[in-house]
Formats: sequence, structure tokens, C-alpha cells
Amino acid sequence: MTATMPTTPVKINKVEQAKLDKDGFDVLQDILRYSEGGDFDALKSDAAGKTDLEVRFKWFGVYQQKPNNGHFMFRIKIPGGQLTPAQLRTIGDLSERYGRGFADITTRQDIQLHWITLKDLKPMFEALWAAGMTSQFACGDTPRNLVSCPLSGVAKHELIDTSGYAKAISDLYLAGGREFSNLPRKFKASIGGCPDYCWLPHIHDYALFAVRQGGRPEGAVGFGLIVGGGLSDTPHLAQPLHVFVRPDQVMDVARGLVVLFRDHGYRAKRNHARLKFLVAEKGWQWTRNTLEEVLGYELEHDDSIGWPDSRVDDHMGIGLQNDGNHYVGVPIERGRWTSRNMHALADLSQRFATGPRRIRLSVRQNALLLDVPKANLADLSKALEDHGLPSAAHPLRTSLIACTGTEFCNLAVVETKHRAGRVLGWLEQNVPAMDQPVSISFTGCPNACAHYQICDIGLTGIPVVVPDQDEPGKTLKVDGYNVWLGAGLGADPRFGEVVAKKIRGDMIHLSIKNLLDHYLAERVDDEESFRSWVRRNPAERLEMLILGPTQAAQAEALVA
Repeated sequence: MTATMPTTPVKINKVEQAKLDKDGFDVLQDILRYSEGGDFDALKSDAAGKTDLEVRFKWFGVYQQKPNNGHFMFRIKIPGGQLTPAQLRTIGDLSERYGRGFADITTRQDIQLHWITLKDLKPMFEALWAAGMTSQFACGDTPRNLVSCPLSGVAKHELIDTSGYAKAISDLYLAGGREFSNLPRKFKASIGGCPDYCWLPHIHDYALFAVRQGGRPEGAVGFGLIVGGGLSDTPHLAQPLHVFVRPDQVMDVARGLVVLFRDHGYRAKRNHARLKFLVAEKGWQWTRNTLEEVLGYELEHDDSIGWPDSRVDDHMGIGLQNDGNHYVGVPIERGRWTSRNMHALADLSQRFATGPRRIRLSVRQNALLLDVPKANLADLSKALEDHGLPSAAHPLRTSLIACTGTEFCNLAVVETKHRAGRVLGWLEQNVPAMDQPVSISFTGCPNACAHYQICDIGLTGIPVVVPDQDEPGKTLKVDGYNVWLGAGLGADPRFGEVVAKKIRGDMIHLSIKNLLDHYLAERVDDEESFRSWVRRNPAERLEMLILGPTQAAQAEALVA
């Protein structure tokens, strides 16, 4: 397989120029040097350093943190969300020592720490390396963290164990170094053998999902392939390439798709430089043909292999593994946990699990403890509850996700994490536990880090102008949200649509409760999903259900 490195685009933007000046893969020594100096002002005043700060630091998981006065966000790359107790304990130590005692699980199964200073970076890198972890390619124009089913290798109904592929593919990209360090934009992939598609294949640049050859019950097990998915403000569903990928071809395909994107992806405009635009404009057949040219051989074409069509599940609760042990899903409220939480889960895994004692993270910002014998389940459940991490939490706690928001993110326009916590606590007290999952997303901007277009209730931040009660005649801008409904992946996948606009953030809890109350009262039976109920209702009625309670005289604001 030959590789052709990217050429300079006709019209070059600032980031492309920075990458041509110095590859992001080469910035590590600069980061270590700046960290040893520990002088943020010196870094800002250094012209080359400023470029590094704005662009290249991201290649090793380092972003400027709002308000950009010397603190950073630090993202740890965790392929497939797979951790050992020792690794989770290391991250908890780093959080306690450098990150003010907390961290966030991302929707890509990464972990992000905040409040990191320049001088902290070198010892953090060294601690990660010693624990067999990295932040390389966690950000930047690179292959980002590869996601997978958190039950890979132990799920009872999986067709094939993909747990080894997650790390192998990630290692392939890392080992490639400069071969994969200058992509047109970020590149996101997933692989899984789980029939519940908890790893969201539909929204990735590429996804490999387990199938049987020819769709026959006795057919050999391999993978289907879909490409060109993505969210942000122009979402695309990935398109099937109608091929059967044998297990021994997975690594070739994983490499070939990155090469295809690197050599053919658009580079002139940053907002157009994703694989989804290339696939949409060139078509799936061009994409398949070009991939096969990169591979140097033809894949097995199979028109029976199209969409992954099952519902999406996050594997919360207690379930049986294929080896007779059990997994325990641990909801992490809003994806934010403390160093004490991380240490506790690492210790409980060591205490109550057996064998490999695996810990996994999910794309819904939750955690799972694997390998627990049946005899230890009751004691583990009690210990989790004692630590404030009950596995038997309200279903909304398992499915509510939130991005970073204005607390730390330079792109966000509203606060998310703290408001989501207040809203969740209120809903848990005022909405009965449901037997059907309803996912809720708090997202601070249109970039979809919290997947608002594919959640049952998607909330995107927008400032709202309201009267100033302290100074009559004047107005204020407060945090608000547009509300998206109707989304769903699996069978008949589609993105949500905006149903109501500019709902005040301190009233959004009332809108969510009213939607959930009417869903529970009006569903045709206990099996009807929230998505199905939404689609049975006209948009005008849904908008009224959202707006009505916020405009009532007795409406009470919920202060974040």
C-alpha cells in the first residue's frame, strides 16, 4: 500500500500554513521545553510559541481553557474506553494533583482534565507514559480516539470480540506518526460487535460493525462498513459501502480510509474539511473504488450489507457477561466525576472483580465495572451507593449528557454542566422512573460535542433577551436553549429538528418535565419509545408543550 503525503492546497488557511511550517507531531519537545520553563507569559510573547499554543499543542491533547489566562484542558486518549484499575487510579491522581480534583468523561470515551498549568504538562505526560497511556492524537487534525462497545469481549450477544481492535487501530495511527499527523481535519472512527450499537456507528467518519457474510445465519462473521458520518452544524449519516470486510482485512481498511481522507479530503476551508463532505459530494461508489485503489485489492461486494439497524443501548444496570461473570453500569452524573470517584471505582474493581478486572467508559459519559462474580454483586452495589455512585439510579441519570460549556470552552455560548446537574436533580425528584430510555443533551454551541441531533431531547445553547426586573425598561441576556426533538439512530435513523427556540435556561426543566409527562400519559403501550411518540405529534403541539409551562404565572425558575 503506497502513501502520498498531502500537497499544499491552492488556497491555504492559517491552520494549514501552521502545519506546513511545522508538523503537529513534532511539537512534543516544544511542549516539554515550555513546561520546564513554566512561564505562560513567555509562551504568549514567543511568536512561534503562539502558533504552537493555538494549533499544534492540540496534537498532544492540550487546549487553551477559557478564560485563556494560563490554564489548559488536557485530554487523555482511551481507545475503546478501556482502562485497568491502575490506569484509572493514575488519572485520579493526576486530577487530584493538577486538575482541582475532578475530570470529565467525553462522548468519545476520553477523559478531560481542567485547570492544568504549563508546568504541569511534563509530569502529566510522564505519568501517563508510565501507565501505558497517551494524549497524542487526542485532538488536532488527526485520527481521534477510536470508540467501541464498552462490553467488547464480554457482551453475551456480540458476533465478534472487537476489544483488541480498538487498541490495535489506535496503535496503528500513533505508530504512523507523520503519516497520519496532517489530515484535513479531525477523523473519527468506531468499531463494534455489539448488536445494540451503543458506539453510534452512524455518525462516524467510518464505522465497522459485525455482520454475517451474505446476511445468512450460517455465514462467516466479519464487518460491514459505513463512511462519511458526522454531526456539528451540518450533520450527515454515514453511507454504506456494501462490502464484507474479513477480520484479517480490518487493519488494512482502518489505515486505508485515513490515507483516503488525507490525500483526497478538502483543505481550503476548515468548515468543509471533513470526510462527510467528500463522501456526500463524490458518492459512496467513488469512495469504495478509491478505498480499493489505496488497498491494492478489491473488497467483497455485498449489497445485503447496509445500515446497522438496532436500537442504541448504553449497558447500564447489572448484566450477565458471556463468561458467567457480570458487568455493573455506573452512571456518572453529567459525565463529571471526582478524583475520589475514580479512586473508588479503581479500588472497588480490585476488591470485587476477578481475573482481568476491566473498567470501561461509554459514549454516554458513564463507566462500567466488568468481571464481577455473582456472589459479589450485592456487596459491590452497596459499596457503590455508599460512594454516591449507585448503579440503580434514575434512568435519566444514565442518559443525560452535557458538553463542557462556557465554564471552560472557548466555543460555547451558554453554561451546561452545572445547569444540567440542577435540572437532572430536579427531574429525578419530579419525574417517575421510566421503563423506556429517554436521552437528554445539554450542548453549549452547534458543534455537537454532546450529540444534540441524535438525543431524544437535544438542547443547544443560545442567548435569550429578557426584561431586567431590577431596572425596568432595560433588558438582559441570559442563557437559553433551542429544543430539538424526533432524533433516533438504529432502524430508520434520522436527526432531530428544532421544535422550539430560545427557551430560558432557568425554565428548561419545566419544558422537559411537560414533554415527559405527556409522553408517559399518551404512549400507546409500555413499549412505545419517546421518539415514536414525538413523531406522532405535530410540531405545533410539541412546541406548545415546551413553551406552555415556562409562560405560566406559577412557573418557578431553577437557578443554575
